[in-house]
Amino acid sequence: MLTRCLAFATAAAVFLALSAGARPATVSADKTDAAKALSDTIDTDISAVWKRDGIKPAGLALDEVFLRRVYFDTVGLPPTREEAREFLDDKRLDKRARLIDRLLDDPRFGQHMADLWMPILRERGNDFGDLGVSAGEVLAVWLSEQFNKDVGFDETINALVLAEGPISKNPAAAYYALMGLPARSPNMAGLTSKNFAGIQIQCAECHDHPYEDAWKQESFVGMASFFTGIEVNADFYTQPVDPRVETKPILPRNLIEAYAKSPDLPPEALNRFEDLLTYDKPQLLGDTPVKSRDTVLWRKIYATWLTSAKNKTAQQYLVNRYWSFLFGQGFVNPVDDFNSLNEASHPELLAKMGDWFSSHGYSVKKLYRAILNTRVYQLAGDDVEGAEKWHFASAHTRQLTPEQFFGALFSMRDGDTMLKPFARATVTAYDRLRQFKTFQDMQKKEEKNENDYQAKYDEELLKTYEGWIAKLGTEWKVRRGLAAQYSALNSDDERMQSDTFTLSIDQALSILNGEVTRRLSDSRNGSLVYAIRRDYKELDDRIEAMYLAILSRRPTLAELHRTQDYFKDLAKTGTAEQLGFEDLFYALVSTTEFGTNH
Repeated sequence: MLTRCLAFATAAAVFLALSAGARPATVSADKTDAAKALSDTIDTDISAVWKRDGIKPAGLALDEVFLRRVYFDTVGLPPTREEAREFLDDKRLDKRARLIDRLLDDPRFGQHMADLWMPILRERGNDFGDLGVSAGEVLAVWLSEQFNKDVGFDETINALVLAEGPISKNPAAAYYALMGLPARSPNMAGLTSKNFAGIQIQCAECHDHPYEDAWKQESFVGMASFFTGIEVNADFYTQPVDPRVETKPILPRNLIEAYAKSPDLPPEALNRFEDLLTYDKPQLLGDTPVKSRDTVLWRKIYATWLTSAKNKTAQQYLVNRYWSFLFGQGFVNPVDDFNSLNEASHPELLAKMGDWFSSHGYSVKKLYRAILNTRVYQLAGDDVEGAEKWHFASAHTRQLTPEQFFGALFSMRDGDTMLKPFARATVTAYDRLRQFKTFQDMQKKEEKNENDYQAKYDEELLKTYEGWIAKLGTEWKVRRGLAAQYSALNSDDERMQSDTFTLSIDQALSILNGEVTRRLSDSRNGSLVYAIRRDYKELDDRIEAMYLAILSRRPTLAELHRTQDYFKDLAKTGTAEQLGFEDLFYALVSTTEFGTNH
């Protein structure tokens, strides 16, 4: 209890510093100077809105609340019980800034950011068979490396938009492969403009936009034309399938018209020719038509516009997207729909943040460091009278994503024994291909008849894919696989899979009665219960360790007394203590607190 009181005292001391106009202390000038000015701007501008609207914001979040929140927001996982205890017992006033720096340098940061972006780039439920699964895994690994190296996000966008070649050599090419085959320029233009600029120009594909005067059908044709010539090709007779993105020149218009009139033309070919005739007039919004007929140049012009310092909308959209990752909503909502009627809650601040992001190399780590160190991010989740969510006057509880939830479950294991059965059950397309090839090789050897087997395997290509898949690591691979299985339990009329844990009874039952919870909640070697009973001898220490491991906090006095009474009752009936801890594990994992970032 003394330790818990000290944690409260530390949080109170930091809150007093914030109340005096300061933020949590920073660690080192070289890491924080670039972000400090933006942190000050965010706190100042949002505080001005509170003052304008007569809002009294919540106080600073307790250390235990901040701890769980910042872990999930940076590495997508909760702290271990050792990490939680170390942070809660730390007496330094700058411990929050120190923790932020450490988490941003953690390799799991890139994995978490990839998990956030993959459902955007490839909407859940859009599964294109083994091609889609393989491309998705490779793209996720590549994105994680980009984020961990802190490559400017403008460079990442350029790499995706300008991707050429096979996925095995250029994983960014998976961006187009995941849009499905055949790739169509209208789809590529609509998704790219929405994903990286927040402009839903696809609304003008069939008719003029109802309230954006500048978004005519001609506007959509102009934007979509930049993607004409992009083809995604794949040789399905050689395994593994290695989709390749190529930019082909377009034929003169009169030849295309002649081909389109050919009798007995397959529907796919006819659609292709119609697209070539329709989308051959590249023109940026508000700009003059591009005169060149060079399709390679077209895509470069589009990419340059997308990441230009003059493209304020795209910069503000990206900041808005990252802000929504941390707060559950953006300054503009929906976060990817910037238009004249969708006003920002803090337009001046959003503009400043967009300019800052652009001028600091589109560094996501610097942006995160600035936001995470603000008073606004570190507020408690108390109700604030008169405040709307867009005031950001308190922290709002957010559900964990499927990847975060399963990551939280598996983070409580002791060692990797528990991962093995799930690793076998959550195989990638590459794993299935290797298994099938092994089976075929065995059959060939036994039957000695190679003519019955038509599949050709490129062993060098298999090794290349093996290298990419190996970078996933067992834990990330398992939680991504289980998250995909879980999300598939609920889908809407458009077959889009859910990102939440409240839409389906099947989803709830899969957690409460599923194999993952069953295995993790018992007391066998490798489980949390086993590890805690091994590492701690006193009942109170074991109870505290369970709370730290599952909820990232120590039990309240009432929770401690209630749990002590429960174990006393078990002792009276002669029930083994380990069964009581199994029940405690199950009870804590079943709480709303476990399924959220608080």
